[in-house]
Amino acid sequence: MNRSKILLALSATAVINTSSAMAAGLSLSQIGTADSVATAGVAGVTNNSDAAATITNAAGLSGIEDSNMMLGGQLLDVRSHFEPEEGESTRSSGLQFIPHLSYAKRLNEDWVAGIALHSPGGLGVAYSNGIAGGAQNIIKENKITMLSLTASAAYQVNEQLALGASIITNYAGVEASVFDRTVTGKQLAPTFALSAQYQLSEKTRIGANYQHGSEHDIEFDEAILGIQGMAINWPATFDIGIDHQLTEKLNIMANAKWQSWSDYDANYQDTYSAGIAAGYQAGDWLWQAGFSIDSSPVDAEYRDVVLPLDKQWRLGIGAEKTLASGAKLGIAYQYQNLGDAEIASQGRELLRPSGEYSENRVHFITLSYQF
Repeated sequence: MNRSKILLALSATAVINTSSAMAAGLSLSQIGTADSVATAGVAGVTNNSDAAATITNAAGLSGIEDSNMMLGGQLLDVRSHFEPEEGESTRSSGLQFIPHLSYAKRLNEDWVAGIALHSPGGLGVAYSNGIAGGAQNIIKENKITMLSLTASAAYQVNEQLALGASIITNYAGVEASVFDRTVTGKQLAPTFALSAQYQLSEKTRIGANYQHGSEHDIEFDEAILGIQGMAINWPATFDIGIDHQLTEKLNIMANAKWQSWSDYDANYQDTYSAGIAAGYQAGDWLWQAGFSIDSSPVDAEYRDVVLPLDKQWRLGIGAEKTLASGAKLGIAYQYQNLGDAEIASQGRELLRPSGEYSENRVHFITLSYQF
């Protein structure tokens, strides 16, 4: 088999498994907290109430009065079913638990610092009939582990404006079963984020966060057909949002996001997303719901089975209970539709068989606890 095809399979496999947990290639807005899952990722960029802002918008840490610790975890159930126009279909499935740990502490009147460990993606997927079905059984199973360690600081410039910055270390570990052989590799890569929040009025707050892209040059523990490793370019992200207190009990949120997926490949294009969410305070319970949608980074004529990215949408709902101690316990669910990911190939290409995905979705169930 052509070596470039194998390299593509391995490289894209690493990405697709992250992508399955990362909204099929777009950055994972679900960070293991009830708030992020219930609002479909909309609330993150304007969050100024807990330590999870360390990840989504460091400037939001300025809203913490003393200290806050957030513990969370989410279970992902990913399933897809590819049906080619000719030949046999194949299914992929996987379960993954993704943890969240963040802590923030006010240092003085102007400064707040935070640190967080979470997984921006990662999943083990097994294919029922190979990655493309039938004779095109190149990859049977694969796994990627992603961890991010984030250190952030927020500075209160004045009563309205807060600025934030983050230093991020990303860990990527890859394991793939190719031609009945298993290859593994791992690597650390640094990146950074810059953010701001501005209080337009007593009831309205806006936030913005830019996270720079990162590069992973992963070396395998053994070569396959002379291939020693792979490089993964993660796109940069810019997120902007607004939070408005409509009534004493009801607040509404909206956000828009851009990602530089054109940096990944010449045939890819930048993606755009938008979302809306709402929160309703009913006594000790905060009820939340949200909806967001993403554009596709690649058209059908360039799409393949190892990276079948498409437009997608997500819908979340959840609730958070304030306990007598002042701690908060949250639970949330989200459904994410990854699109039909149609592949329109010219002829019978190995990794680009014409067809589409009749099932392509993720279920998220999340629990979080903060104090």
